[in-house]
Amino acid sequence: MEERKTLFQLSWPIYIELLFFMLMGVADTLMLSQYSDLSVAAVGNAQRITSLFTVLLNVVAIGVGVVVSQYLGANREDEAKSAIKSGLYSNTLIALVLVLILQIFGRSIFHLINTDASIFEASLTYMRIFSLGLLFIAMTQATGAGFKSFGQTKLLMIIVGISNVFNVVLNYFIIFGIGFFPELGETGAAISSVLAKALGLVIALLFLYGRLGVHPFFLNFKPLQKHFVKIIKIGIPSALESFVYQFTQVILLSFINTIGTYALTAHVYIQNLTMPVLVFALALAQGNQVIVGWRVGAKNYDGAYQRTIHTLKFAILIVLGLASLIYINAEWILSIFTADEQIINAAVLSLRVVIVLEIGRLSNLVVIQSLRASGDVVFPVVIAIFSMLGIAISFAYIFGIRLELGLVGVFIGLAADECMRGLLVFIRWLRRDWVGKRVTT
Repeated sequence: MEERKTLFQLSWPIYIELLFFMLMGVADTLMLSQYSDLSVAAVGNAQRITSLFTVLLNVVAIGVGVVVSQYLGANREDEAKSAIKSGLYSNTLIALVLVLILQIFGRSIFHLINTDASIFEASLTYMRIFSLGLLFIAMTQATGAGFKSFGQTKLLMIIVGISNVFNVVLNYFIIFGIGFFPELGETGAAISSVLAKALGLVIALLFLYGRLGVHPFFLNFKPLQKHFVKIIKIGIPSALESFVYQFTQVILLSFINTIGTYALTAHVYIQNLTMPVLVFALALAQGNQVIVGWRVGAKNYDGAYQRTIHTLKFAILIVLGLASLIYINAEWILSIFTADEQIINAAVLSLRVVIVLEIGRLSNLVVIQSLRASGDVVFPVVIAIFSMLGIAISFAYIFGIRLELGLVGVFIGLAADECMRGLLVFIRWLRRDWVGKRVTT
């Protein structure tokens, strides 16, 4: 498996997949910006909550990816396929619980994060509709993790590509009310997202059976229990780290909400503007994770070590160049989305800090996923709790609220956190404290 797939072969389909996925968000934002800046703010507010809950689905998906790749590295393909089945059903049960929580407690959640009255009901409606899609996301995540570990990254590219094209087309018709379709604004964006995720799941299940020979529907769950334990052993700490990150983002969102709706809108635009940088870093990190998992499964620890070091060196140069290019052209690009000078100025000032932030985030993505692939999942959680809750939140509050730097101050907190964690995980990788922690024996 390892000899047949290079980092480039694994990563470029992941890049296209993630690009499609994130372009769906850009398309939503661009279309909604033509509809109303308040709609952009409402959807951005709701998506921060749904992202927090989506992270919980990663408990299983992350574990599936690591366990399957290590089994494949050890030449145990049947065990790898059984692990995918275990993840598929486990994630579905988790999603059912999350949907119920969001439907019942959604209004209270938006009160807790200081949602502005002008976007409160729109955010709540979007969230309640979108949350239904968590069931489809859960099953697709579990199967997708299996595809990546098998080196079948092109399958995910196809799945996401088809579902996102469908989403964008449907968005156009039901956001603006084209033809016989009703004009639904942000509600239409939520509906089209759910339908697109349902379509993606159908395609994923067809590929799961047709390409990997894994039947998604079965009744004998007992053989899957041993895989579930391994999956959870990796998944819970890894997802806890991601959950802490998303929880931190929700706290920072409450800070941004107190600054003003213009700051929230600028924040959404910055996220879309820096999307190419994040996509590149994620694609390399995920491709690198698969190879590290294969090599750790085969006990080739030196190969895993060198692969991550080479990936990080190459990625830093590219990310620095991309982030700088975005900053240079930021004002012109932002003018495509909005004519509001207050929003544009806040975004441009913040992008200076974002360049530093992206370098720290790159190290986190590449090295933490390598640690995860090796089975070393506790350390990233420990530093996440310390850095995100201690540094990110306190710095964002001090600079953004107390010193009244606004959105720029919030990004200072984010950059400080990313750089601190990036340095700590890199030192751990260099020390090779992760060797011998694999979960497959």
